[in-house]
Amino acid sequence: MSNLITPPVALGTWAWGDSGESGNGYFGSSLTQAGLAEAADKAHSVGLTLWDTAIIYGMGRSETTLGGVLKKYSRRDYQISTKFNPRIAGAGLNQMAEMLEQSLKNLGTDYIDLYWIHNAADVPRWTPDLIPLLKSGKVKHV
Repeated sequence: MSNLITPPVALGTWAWGDSGESGNGYFGSSLTQAGLAEAADKAHSVGLTLWDTAIIYGMGRSETTLGGVLKKYSRRDYQISTKFNPRIAGAGLNQMAEMLEQSLKNLGTDYIDLYWIHNAADVPRWTPDLIPLLKSGKVKHV
């Protein structure tokens, strides 16, 4: 396992999860796929390559939108940070692995560069579940 080397700035996509269902978007913004693609192109052109998202942002919409925007780039040209959220985990035995699989599907990738426990309730309970994800190669760093 190698050390994670990231750019000094990550681009957050919390607001990308807003589908506009509640009116005019977060803080009055009107996000369009074309506008987000333009933002990603500009970021890419100036070397901003670390994208941060979470499955809870718009209940997967942020990840899906980001995955759609990034698909034009080679996967090695950017890093993705996303998060497991204990507050929306079910009661099954493999909730972290299942949430990761959904994130991978949403993002259209086969691995995550950095996987977090979001709003880390009961860290001792969830931390051991990260080990098999690292061993699988689907998560590169935690």
